[in-house]
Amino acid sequence: MTEAARPRTASRKPPAPSPARIAGFDGLRALAFLAVFANHKLTVPQRDALGSVGVWTFFVLSGFLITRILAQSRAQVEARGAPVGPALRRFYLRRTARIFPVYYALLSGALILSAFIYVDDFWAREKFAYIFYVTNFLVGARDGWIGDFGHLWSLAVEEQYYLLFAPLVLMLPRGRTAAVCLAMVGAAVVVDLALHAMRAPPLTIYVNSLVNFGMLGFGGLVGLSAGRRSPGWTTCGAAQAAVLAVLAAAPLAFGAEVAPWRTYGPLISLASGLLLFQVFNRQDSWLVAVLEAAPLRLTGRVSYAAYLFHPFIHFSTLNRLLGLAGVTLAAPRPVQILVELAATLLLCALSWRLLEAPVMRWARRVSGPAAAQSRTLTSDAPRAA
Repeated sequence: MTEAARPRTASRKPPAPSPARIAGFDGLRALAFLAVFANHKLTVPQRDALGSVGVWTFFVLSGFLITRILAQSRAQVEARGAPVGPALRRFYLRRTARIFPVYYALLSGALILSAFIYVDDFWAREKFAYIFYVTNFLVGARDGWIGDFGHLWSLAVEEQYYLLFAPLVLMLPRGRTAAVCLAMVGAAVVVDLALHAMRAPPLTIYVNSLVNFGMLGFGGLVGLSAGRRSPGWTTCGAAQAAVLAVLAAAPLAFGAEVAPWRTYGPLISLASGLLLFQVFNRQDSWLVAVLEAAPLRLTGRVSYAAYLFHPFIHFSTLNRLLGLAGVTLAAPRPVQILVELAATLLLCALSWRLLEAPVMRWARRVSGPAAAQSRTLTSDAPRAA
């Protein structure tokens, strides 16, 4: 039976997603990455806005998944009367295994390369910021991006959020998780308004930790509410496509002016949260089937490494490497961009197979079995967000 032919009901109970993964989320990761990729590779006036939507979607998605994982762990702690310490260690071990290896592999490669050639934006202060996940502080202090390393600011924000948020959720009663998320959102609004009142530079506000914690907290609120009954028409494929269209159209329509976009653009994260809710609650929609198509699903799987690597992969550099073998290529810029995308995804596929997946399997093995499904949630969160 097609989606359109199903009987209309006031509300429906969504099918529970797989314990291992949520259908459609990898596809959304892929689209978010492609938006960031477009930011760094295109020259259209709206490119910064496109990148912003990609990053904000990553934040909301991360908050959605991480909050569900932590809330589930807290529910297990309460059900078993277990101490918080092991649950916190397990969370940090798995996050470290997911994030650190490829991140520090990238920095190690830059360090080795800097011994032979000049690497832009890789002085002592910059190295400290990259190594200790405070790149957003450096970007905010200098009110300017840091070349090909500038995108590391968002990873710094996420790591800082984990350090603050995980202990709060695991130490407080399960019923307080939503309040913690709401406090993050409230603090973000207050800080954002205060910084604007003080006439702080737009870029400094854009990369501020507390301002961006609000998007992670909002994602957490969406994650905690996902799975609740909702009218079928609000989560069907057409409704999902409409929200996705808003996410794509907003930066194209309003993103040419960078400063106003950085001021009001974050409101688009509300649409990101709504889309996650819709996809989670309607796993059998036609749009989820599209998001599950192999190119999007596989790109989403390696999107973390793709996000890390893509600013450093340039057609000119690839051409110089081919020149060592006596081969040179000439191509218009659109073809160059496609070559850079293909090279990025190839490198990321190797990173996934040889580094990321093995380390994640090891972390799951040494940290013990996944927590049993909690009755307070509709389904397990993915094992690797």
